Amino acid sequence: MENHKQWRLFNIDSLIQELKGEAPDGPTIDLYIASLAFKNFDFVAKRLPFVIESVTHEEVIWQKLVQTAPLKFWIRDTQEAVLVFMQTEHCGCLRTYRFERERGIAANEVDVLDWITLPTTRALYDRLNTQAAISVHQAWHTWMTQTTLEPTALAEGRFQNTSVSHSVILSGIGNCVACMAPAVASARTTIGCDADKGVLIQLPLCGPHLEIARAHPSVMRFLETLFSMSLNIPDVERSDAIPDDLIAHLHALVAEGLGGSVGTAEKRRRGWHLRVQLSGGWHWLLRLNTLMDYAYMLYKPGETKEVYRADSAPDHPDLPFFPDHEHSRPYKKSDSTAPSFLYGNPLFDLKRLRGIGQELRSD
Repeated sequence: MENHKQWRLFNIDSLIQELKGEAPDGPTIDLYIASLAFKNFDFVAKRLPFVIESVTHEEVIWQKLVQTAPLKFWIRDTQEAVLVFMQTEHCGCLRTYRFERERGIAANEVDVLDWITLPTTRALYDRLNTQAAISVHQAWHTWMTQTTLEPTALAEGRFQNTSVSHSVILSGIGNCVACMAPAVASARTTIGCDADKGVLIQLPLCGPHLEIARAHPSVMRFLETLFSMSLNIPDVERSDAIPDDLIAHLHALVAEGLGGSVGTAEKRRRGWHLRVQLSGGWHWLLRLNTLMDYAYMLYKPGETKEVYRADSAPDHPDLPFFPDHEHSRPYKKSDSTAPSFLYGNPLFDLKRLRGIGQELRSD
């Protein structure tokens, strides 16, 4: 614990660099980190499970944090400055910030009247590692686990069924991440540059902010305005549908991913109908209109009724993750519906479609 170099510090500069204009004030920077505290830093090695340790290399960011940090420590033996932001009802983790530059921080740069001097790094963590801090974190983590069951289940389902490999849940203890009013639903989107991996973004929102989010071209555009960020999203992301000029390319990629060949492609009133021919006479029919209006259907040789269908028709509001759902035996009395973790973009959904195809064709 004495040598913090063995621990990973989360570099916040890549986040702040995306902000429009000059860097925000210290409380806003810390609020942004705090909003990501639940599970999003689990990949970072921690000295204490309830302490998120960050670092900046930017003088401007550091000074803004110094101006508002409630606790400022100077570690004498390592000549290191550490800022500490306290736990709140919305974040059960302590957040620490350090400043690293080539020449470090000199002792005469620290105002001893405002800073607490400690002899060693261990002394700092002994001071932070209190039963009160542990209890606050445990209570917060338990509450967050309970209130994020639905978005967590969705994330885990997408990990298993789609190419989504990471999830970012901006959290507010069951409240709207924009205003802290009670959340009624989550705005969601999946981003990724290829079919091998994607990132699921989930923002719990109240009714009014959910409507505001829906008015934006995408969830990511809404996120830009929420945190005054510039994410440099390509224009193609402004649509909730796959552009027509990409359909042929997507059709070929999906056919290859499903182990089949490109069939017919026809644009109808409710979107594109793309067929993928499989061996043995089986075929997929993909109806793609928007990310919230799609259907995937698998057909046996010579049959006109599908043996499997996943779609977004709003006819099963009792199921989790409405309206997305799956039919195990469409058009049969023994049909059962189940929640679907699919996205509406077949490149992300290939994993599930491959698995269903292999399962049913081997029966």
